[in-house]
Amino acid sequence: MSYEEKRIRVKNYGVIPKKSPLLVEIPGTGKKKTRRLHKLAAAAFNEMAEAVKNELDIELRVASAWRRHRWRSWEHYEQYVTKKYGSVREGRKWLAYNSPHETGLAVDFGVGGLKPSKATRKQQMQTPLFNWLKENAYRFGWHPYKREPWHWEFPLSKRAWETGEGDEGDAGEPSEIPAGLGGARGYAGPTAFSDEDGVEIEFEVVEEMGEDDVAWFSGDDEEELEADEPQVTVGLPRKGEISGEIELGDGQGIRLSFNVRWSLGD
Repeated sequence: MSYEEKRIRVKNYGVIPKKSPLLVEIPGTGKKKTRRLHKLAAAAFNEMAEAVKNELDIELRVASAWRRHRWRSWEHYEQYVTKKYGSVREGRKWLAYNSPHETGLAVDFGVGGLKPSKATRKQQMQTPLFNWLKENAYRFGWHPYKREPWHWEFPLSKRAWETGEGDEGDAGEPSEIPAGLGGARGYAGPTAFSDEDGVEIEFEVVEEMGEDDVAWFSGDDEEELEADEPQVTVGLPRKGEISGEIELGDGQGIRLSFNVRWSLGD
């Protein structure tokens, strides 16, 4: 089983415009009988839908797929989530400012007891469809947002997202380094970049990280927020350097060497 998050970030991909030829229709719920999804995600969705039909006799449909950016400004977003959820802190857990749906790589299921509803979250996690997705969705390239049982995402390379042409062997690996140390996986050689908060970081990956090591290195946890606005890690000295080695491969002699240098901007 591979029930693990591989989050889609707007800042790593971008947004797909409404009239993009990369958006194709998939079955939807409600008055709108279809929704639109990136063509590669849609192909994987249709394969998974066939398996769900065969094994659970459920017609897989979505309540939401691609959707446009809905906020006029950050202040507009703050006002909305504060009114709906009581605070921005709570609202960020359930409603993103930059939503993965804007990339065309995320769906909210709307059948089999799953629907975008915080009120029934615990009940949804007991449904046969959710349990099937936990066991099988990864085989079709789909991964969860664990806070929301109805929300699933389809990570793929930046190039595949831009062109609609599948890249064998690099699914789930953005082709550009994201603004965080978790983006180190799979990249070799010295790299320097600045994130949105002016933090300049230089690092070198000597050997590829395993997924567990990436989670540790980036400080990810299960309570990751869906909101995509810039976040600042506190507690760092203004300048510093960290280096070391991690042994991988369960005693097979595979070692990761890393060196991280940072300098906080003015």
